[in-house]
Amino acid sequence: MKRRSLCLLLLCAVITCVCSGCASKETVDDLNKRLTSLEIVRKKPPNATYVVDPPDGITVEVVNQPELTTTQQVRQDGIVTLPHIGETELGGMTTREIKEKLEKDYKKYYKDPEVVVTVSSYQSKHVYIYGEVGREGQQPYTGYQTVADVIGSAGGVSRFAKTSSVEVIRGDPDDPEIYEVDLDELLYEGNTLQNVSLAENDVVYVPPTILAKIGYTIDAVLFPFRSMFSAWRMGRYVSDDDRGYY
Repeated sequence: MKRRSLCLLLLCAVITCVCSGCASKETVDDLNKRLTSLEIVRKKPPNATYVVDPPDGITVEVVNQPELTTTQQVRQDGIVTLPHIGETELGGMTTREIKEKLEKDYKKYYKDPEVVVTVSSYQSKHVYIYGEVGREGQQPYTGYQTVADVIGSAGGVSRFAKTSSVEVIRGDPDDPEIYEVDLDELLYEGNTLQNVSLAENDVVYVPPTILAKIGYTIDAVLFPFRSMFSAWRMGRYVSDDDRGYY
């Protein structure tokens, strides 16, 4: 009993330290507000360098020819079916290359056609975000995201985030390049050089503060079976649903 009481007191003390040592709620809310309101994030340039691959979706428009406007998903063989042109291979090309190709193709039917190509559905490529954010996991890669962009899309950072040492992990998992980003410098001092542009398959990791790490470690020691029990309970609910119990 004494040991348990001592452990609980220790846990409370650590939680107090973590909460006092981490950013306050006001500070975090302000930081997250800045993440979603940055001019550099909101004013994204048209993406002319994105490589379209299956199963991306594209919209093709021919100026002054509204009947030709169509939105299509790129098939697994890279083929898209377009009015007049029929089946044409566009997979593996940038939007700019697709525009130039289709303008040549439509010259058979129209004088000096102007084609506009946009990606309507980003599905073939991803970036990933983990750590102290609202929603971990993968996000569609659009070709022009920045660190601030994906963190904002993930619901912002938590109170326990070490925002001065965000990591961008790129390349070979066995020998990756790791870039460190200081969100505080970006958001509070306006140093946009910290807002790293992401590449396909980049991983953004928002680490916890030192005190938060200590708190997590103690929690795992004091309650080692909590995650196991949660997984078991979730599995039990799924099994019950399979048997028709609700």
